[in-house]
Amino acid sequence: MSGPGQPAPQDDAPPRRGPRRSLLTIVAAVLTLALLPVGSLALLQTLRSIEVADENYRNDRLAEAVRIATPEREAIVSSLGLATGLAEALATRAPDDPECTALMRRTVARHPRLGFAGFVEPGGRTACNSTGAAFTVSLAETARRLSADPRPDVTFNPAGRVSDAPVIVVSHPVHAPGGDLRGFAALSFPVRLLDEARASMGIGPEADLVTFTPEGEVITASTDASTVDDALPEDMTLPELAGGNARSFAARNGAGEARQFAVVSLAPGAAYALASWPARGPLPGQTLLLLSSLSFPLAMWLVSLAVALLSIHRLVLRPIGSLRRAMRSFADRRKIPATRDLSHAAAELRDIEGTFHRMAETIAHDEADLENKIYEREVLLREVHHRVKNNLQLMSSIMNMQARRATSPEVRAAIRNLQDRLASLATVHRTLYQSGDMAQVRADALIEEVVRELVALASSARAPVDLRFDLDPVTLEPDQAAPLALLTAEAATNALKYAAPDAAGARWLRVALKPDDAAAARFVLTVENSLAPGAETEEAQGLGSMLIRAFASQLEARVDHGATDGRYAVAVRFAAAPERRPGDG
Repeated sequence: MSGPGQPAPQDDAPPRRGPRRSLLTIVAAVLTLALLPVGSLALLQTLRSIEVADENYRNDRLAEAVRIATPEREAIVSSLGLATGLAEALATRAPDDPECTALMRRTVARHPRLGFAGFVEPGGRTACNSTGAAFTVSLAETARRLSADPRPDVTFNPAGRVSDAPVIVVSHPVHAPGGDLRGFAALSFPVRLLDEARASMGIGPEADLVTFTPEGEVITASTDASTVDDALPEDMTLPELAGGNARSFAARNGAGEARQFAVVSLAPGAAYALASWPARGPLPGQTLLLLSSLSFPLAMWLVSLAVALLSIHRLVLRPIGSLRRAMRSFADRRKIPATRDLSHAAAELRDIEGTFHRMAETIAHDEADLENKIYEREVLLREVHHRVKNNLQLMSSIMNMQARRATSPEVRAAIRNLQDRLASLATVHRTLYQSGDMAQVRADALIEEVVRELVALASSARAPVDLRFDLDPVTLEPDQAAPLALLTAEAATNALKYAAPDAAGARWLRVALKPDDAAAARFVLTVENSLAPGAETEEAQGLGSMLIRAFASQLEARVDHGATDGRYAVAVRFAAAPERRPGDG
């Protein structure tokens, strides 16, 4: 039993609940996880298709670079082949041999594209050439470089000696039978022929072409010489592009434009071509392909989610909501409403509905039977307490008649004391049958009523007393309330018997009921009365004291008493009985 202001013991804590998640949220999450692999696979396939398309585009640019550089490639490759043959023929001929000059003239005559053919000595002098005149070539620096590193070479000359026009010079080293370098077989052809050939191919103006040597020297360019650097990839040099396999890449040129570049070899180790076009956007259909790969799983997820949610709402959530409202109505008002939304529900939900109705009807029937039984028991208990109270009053009346017939004052006093005890016990039973809850008794109200009745009976025979109460609300079971009330009556009777005016001349009685500060769920009942100054008290051995100890034993209480500062006090410390729950017996 819990006292006032004390929390009831929590023996059965409710189970911990996780975060509330609706069924719709769970289904949406499950569908998302189920469709995630499909969407990921579609996206990966699309990205792979885009990669293949990009690779095909790069290969197409490489093929286009080879196509637009065909005039240079054919001219340079054929010239290098012819220069190689001349170098073998010149290996044993002297530079001033007339036959050497005749050979050069026949070579130019047989190949109209050539503008010059000659045998150039390591110092740059040529006496054997198609012109028949001896002179020193203007490309002295190229001659010295080739002398230091003899190999096939391609060079651009902005003003040829014979044509006085831009030409491309193709040279091949000439070695003596012993391996010594004798010079170079040099051929030149005008750049004009390459431009004419490219114009006949129908190459668009958006394409730029630059041919160059491994050292980074520009051979030909489709743009002006002043803008060649702007046509090259940013932060990349021509020597870095030379060599290696053909490749295509996207970068910005020197002018800051985004371009697609392709590098191909014209003559391995001798000449290369760099072609570029404006950077493309997505390939035709590529954006649509990417969007379709993303929209297909998204649309499938949305459609699946909509179908699943609508189905769950109609087939599950709406019937469950109807059942929930019915359960709440039964829990709040014990009313069993009809669930009309389950006529088209699944068989399992209809079975749950039927089970709930049977359970609710059983609970309502059992509760009605239980209430009837409780009502009958309360009526019976009230009648018992009422009859006990009447019997006690009848006994008190009989004893009163006996007291009037008694001639001895001691007998009348003894009978009167017994009448007081019967009155206290009758008060307990009257409180019980008048109480709304017969299993609980307000101990503070019971104590106050018992003491007031005692004081009212004693006031006619003794001097008036100043009655004071300091009672906290305390609820006890009847098994504790009865001995506590009787104990209080005995203590109050003794206090009224021995109360005397204190130093201030006041005769008083104080009754207090408070929680015990020293222990939880324990209380202290204190009955104090005034004492005359200097009065001494002895150990009480009378019937009242014996009864107090007996009632305290029933309460399993401790009794302390003593006199201090003109007052005498009896303190009873007891514990409230634990609250009985249904089924405790």
